[in-house]
Amino acid sequence: MKKIRTDFQTLFSQYEVDFLANLRRVLREPSVAGPKTFGAPFGVGPKRALETVLQISKEMGFRTGQVADCVGWVEYGPTEDQQSDYFGILGHLDVVDVEDDWQYAPFDLTRVDNYLYGRGVLDNKGPLMATLFALYLIKIQNIEFQQRVRIIFGTDEESGSRDIPLYLQHEKAPIAGFTPDCKFPAVYGERGLLDIQLTLPVTDGSGQQIKALDGHFDKSFIPDHASLILADGTVKHYTGRKAPSNAPELAENVLPPLAADGSQLTGQVGQFFDWVTTTIGTQTTGQNLGIDFQDTASGALQVAFYGLSLENQSMSCHLTCRYPISTTEDALLTQIQTGLLPTMTVTVKRRYPSQITNPELPFIQQLGAIYEADTGLDGTPVTTTGVTYARALSNIIAFGPSFPGQKGIAHKGNEWLKFSDWQMMMQIYYDALIALNAKTDK
Repeated sequence: MKKIRTDFQTLFSQYEVDFLANLRRVLREPSVAGPKTFGAPFGVGPKRALETVLQISKEMGFRTGQVADCVGWVEYGPTEDQQSDYFGILGHLDVVDVEDDWQYAPFDLTRVDNYLYGRGVLDNKGPLMATLFALYLIKIQNIEFQQRVRIIFGTDEESGSRDIPLYLQHEKAPIAGFTPDCKFPAVYGERGLLDIQLTLPVTDGSGQQIKALDGHFDKSFIPDHASLILADGTVKHYTGRKAPSNAPELAENVLPPLAADGSQLTGQVGQFFDWVTTTIGTQTTGQNLGIDFQDTASGALQVAFYGLSLENQSMSCHLTCRYPISTTEDALLTQIQTGLLPTMTVTVKRRYPSQITNPELPFIQQLGAIYEADTGLDGTPVTTTGVTYARALSNIIAFGPSFPGQKGIAHKGNEWLKFSDWQMMMQIYYDALIALNAKTDK
């Protein structure tokens, strides 16, 4: 990538210490979703993170507001009376929970050379704060904007994005904008996502061979540890390598070897594990299920095998399928049905259809041009496997924060962000906001 532009470097260096201190304040709030309580619909942690960010924004002199106790906003530019439309930046302050796979304090900011560590430093507190700091650098220079810019801080993206509908009940949607919660360059399309549970009823009593299936199985990541505990006292432990569920190919999944051992059991339980081993196994593109769809824009379909369970006299496996933008959910489900055992059923746990925005829209093309100018890299719009807030609002696309080649960092221990990348993305957002919103002499 190109070097940071000199004038931005000079400006950034004056506030670098303050920016890092404020980022630390936000990372220190353990904003994992929790039980609903008074004034905190998604738990105390996310609400405290929101209040911290709004306090920082007030200290910077921004107009701020809060909606439904779960979404905050910061504004710069004309007041609403002067200009009702606004350009939006939408990100989230909630984070996934942590396990015991951290070398550094998860709810803090640790800097080691060029690396920043902490839960949310990449997903999504670090990039979202980068947009706030970029806007602050614009504000202190008194650069006038022709329309309002509003940064919107959500608190429920990791648990279903229930916050944005609440925001839209009280506030109009932005006319355009981006979410810094994916990758560079501009992302014009997000694949469809289907989270399914494949279940086989166990009616022959063979489930009694298993005492427990232990492990932390969550839709957000591929597990790196699990145990198969048999009724005869045999305990088999499995360890691997964790990866986010949108990068299963980077994981060493512990579930396929567990299923392979389970296939040695008798009856329907053994039959189920044998089917899992043969049909799913270590594949991440669904070949044996016949769902290895692909297209030029998206690439190959992606399967994340993230869970196994034995409950209510049934065996289940849990998969997330991220399918190309040219594939339909009906086509995917129809094909999956053809590959099941006779008494197996499919339950859809989550579904998100593909989201596509016209990549030729002027603001998308302009974002691509700014990215190219600042980094020297190709700015042609792309698609993603991710699910972002862009699905919640029209004319919102994902734009950053990860640079090409960076994948599989979030949702696991020692989440990191390069300091130099944080500075670069801040410059990109700084330049983008000026180019898209600043007043020009005519």
